[in-house]
Amino acid sequence: MLKIAKNAGLTDIVSTGDGTNAISTQHPITGSTVEMKLWLFNDNAAERFENINIDPSDSVSTDESTWIQLAPDNAGSAGTYISGGAALTMANISDSNVGKPFWVKITTPSVGSVQNKTDIKLTVNYRKFAV
Repeated sequence: MLKIAKNAGLTDIVSTGDGTNAISTQHPITGSTVEMKLWLFNDNAAERFENINIDPSDSVSTDESTWIQLAPDNAGSAGTYISGGAALTMANISDSNVGKPFWVKITTPSVGSVQNKTDIKLTVNYRKFAV
């Protein structure tokens, strides 16, 4: 299965659906931008994945997925960020437990009071094949 980790050692794995280990950032009410590097990886040597994309989504109330920009990794730094809310295409993954880095930039606007946004998600879409 494809998973996202918050560290290069692939041990800090992002939870899927239950929010127990979510990707999180903190922003002042005046708005700010935070960048972070994440790793996509396959944890099953009997599977390979093609047509992979990572898609920011928000299906609850107002759509804030445009706050999220994704970029490929470019030798350890963020490559060119794509438009806010757009899906990032990743290369096929046929190896297991090898992190494929990508970058996330979260830009929040100024707000009137403190908010806790928990409805913005990164959805990984793919085609899975047996090896």
